[in-house]
Amino acid sequence: MPHHLGLNATDVYLDDAVDGLASSNVYVSSDVSGGTQLQQTLDQQVTDESIAVVVFPDNEAFDMSGREMVASLAGRTDYDTIIVAIGDDLWAGSHVLSTGEAMRIANEAESAAPDLDTAIVQTVEGVIAAYPSDYEPSTGGVDGGLIVGGALGLVVLVAAGGALWAVLRRRGRGAAGHHAPLPDTVRPLVGRLRALSGEYAAAGASGNRDATDVATEIVTVANNTTELFDRLGRKGDEGQRATAAVEYGETLRKLTAALDRDYLLDILQHPDLWDDPVDRVREVRTALTSFSTELVENIKQVNARRGLHFQVSLDGLIGRRKELQEWDRAFERADGDAGPSSHDD
Repeated sequence: MPHHLGLNATDVYLDDAVDGLASSNVYVSSDVSGGTQLQQTLDQQVTDESIAVVVFPDNEAFDMSGREMVASLAGRTDYDTIIVAIGDDLWAGSHVLSTGEAMRIANEAESAAPDLDTAIVQTVEGVIAAYPSDYEPSTGGVDGGLIVGGALGLVVLVAAGGALWAVLRRRGRGAAGHHAPLPDTVRPLVGRLRALSGEYAAAGASGNRDATDVATEIVTVANNTTELFDRLGRKGDEGQRATAAVEYGETLRKLTAALDRDYLLDILQHPDLWDDPVDRVREVRTALTSFSTELVENIKQVNARRGLHFQVSLDGLIGRRKELQEWDRAFERADGDAGPSSHDD
């Protein structure tokens, strides 16, 4: 399209979407193949005006992730829920639903649907069904939390977690406040956890209840990790934030190794191919629960302006299993910015 030439592709597409959402709650980019038919289909089926649907083509020139596009549209429109499709990836955010709900709905819809428009409609229906009974459409500026999820098994959940949209909403359209970036030692690990949560959710959608439970626990850990560092940043306690970055970087590394697709996820999907699968699952889930509990306690300590206490190291989890020891050594040999993604297939 001529008006895209020489401009930032992401900004152009977002601007066009915002303009389109001013008059309709469905916007399909003209660059999407079959977009006219898709627009007509979604216009007929997405009738709840609290929900906006935006469909973009898959474009390598985009310099934002799907979660960032959802957050951007959230800050520039008054919709309570936003669903964004980029190529084959589906993202959803809502400040009405509870933490983890939008992710679950989007993942389940994507796993069950035969095509993108069906997945979008199923996500819309799931969101509507999950709305609280006393829900009333927002007129803008409502406080709340964001849950952003991706689908198609390539889920990368918002690194800023549940609070990003909440920050945008409660501080107003023109406010400069935003989530402080996670420390470098923590950010890639939280991102990896969010990606893994989607893979566990996809496994859960196939009937693996344990995988569904672990997916929910992972999202809670990722969200609360982000919340902890955000609260430390807002209180200006750089000393404790730096200490927490070291402690959490180390513990998250071990937790990510145990949750990785080549370990716990594979055990849950193929228990017959592992020695002591029950014990292995119990070890990792106990570690996950312990870490999640400590996170909540640390957040309470920040709120009370007390010193942080770190008791969960997960050293025993790594030390007991040869496979995890090898993963840990591989991580240490990798470049600092490669993070656990260097272990990906």
